[in-house]
Amino acid sequence: MAEYKQIFNEFLEEAISSEFRRRYGPAVSNYYKALTALCSYLITTKLRKAPKSHTEIFLFLRVSFPDIYEIADGVFTVYTNSYDHLMKQEDCSRIKDAIRQITHIGGIEEEFKEYLKKI
Repeated sequence: MAEYKQIFNEFLEEAISSEFRRRYGPAVSNYYKALTALCSYLITTKLRKAPKSHTEIFLFLRVSFPDIYEIADGVFTVYTNSYDHLMKQEDCSRIKDAIRQITHIGGIEEEFKEYLKKI
C-alpha cells in the first residue's frame, strides 16, 4: 500500500509544480495519474485486487464503486484533452476536486490527509 501512496505523492508533487509554473497540460496529466494511483490504492485495500491497467481500474470502479467511477470517468476527458489541447487552471481544479471527492467517498481521507493539504 505504501507504494501506491508514494506513486500518488510523486505525481501530485509534479502536478503542483507544473501548475505553479502555469504549465497546465502537464499539471492536468499528473493530477490524473495521481487520481488513478489513488483509485488503485482504493481497489487494492478494499477489494484485495491489484489492477494492472486503466481498463482494469475502470472495470473495478464501475462494478464495485460506481460513485467513484462516475467521478473518475467525468474528468477522464479533461485528461485526454491534455494530449493535444491547451489546458487552463480550471481544468486542474476539476481534477483536484475529483481527487478530494474520491478520498471522501472512498473513506480514505485520513490516509491521504497530509497529501490533500498540498492541493
